[in-house]
Amino acid sequence: MEFMFLFLILPFFIYWCLNEKTGLQLSIVYLISIWAVFVCRHLFENMFINMDIRWIVIAVIFCLYLFLRGEIERLLSMGGFRICLIASAIFSFIMILYRPSFEFIILGGIFLGLGTGYCLNKRYVGFESINVLQRTGHVKFFTLFARFILGMAVLTLLVLGSEKIGQLVFESQNLELVGFICNAIIGFWVSAAAPWVFIKLRLAGSK
Repeated sequence: MEFMFLFLILPFFIYWCLNEKTGLQLSIVYLISIWAVFVCRHLFENMFINMDIRWIVIAVIFCLYLFLRGEIERLLSMGGFRICLIASAIFSFIMILYRPSFEFIILGGIFLGLGTGYCLNKRYVGFESINVLQRTGHVKFFTLFARFILGMAVLTLLVLGSEKIGQLVFESQNLELVGFICNAIIGFWVSAAAPWVFIKLRLAGSK
């Protein structure tokens, strides 16, 4: 499972350094893809689903996303601040309610953090990944590189911290709740907190 989650690094890089809308969409599509893989695994528990089948499921969902991307962007542009927040919460809890095992808790938490963080970013932070404060050449690439390194450094600390907290409360009845909150914080860091830090450190501009 950890191996599959590593592929979220690419959408996060796109969010921070290239295009925040595309980065968010790819992150969400990949989270839904992993969720679909887990659902298939639980539906067909008596069947062996190897890694090749998992990547086929992910590839199919990505193809559907590419085919429907225009319609998805149109629907997102129509939704207001509250609608986007509500939609993030609904999809997050749908992921969890199917089967509240820890792998679904992780997916739901990250999804909620990403979605709500993006809404808050658009409303209050105004981060645009393309905005590098009119820097060009090597300075521009250094700025983007600094964003990614800083973002990933804090993200790594958050992941390690959530694992440590999980070990401390492993025997507790609140393990799932703590895991959900920790992963929501991870998603929120990616979509809102990190962009805010970038702007404050003059590594990015805002609208």
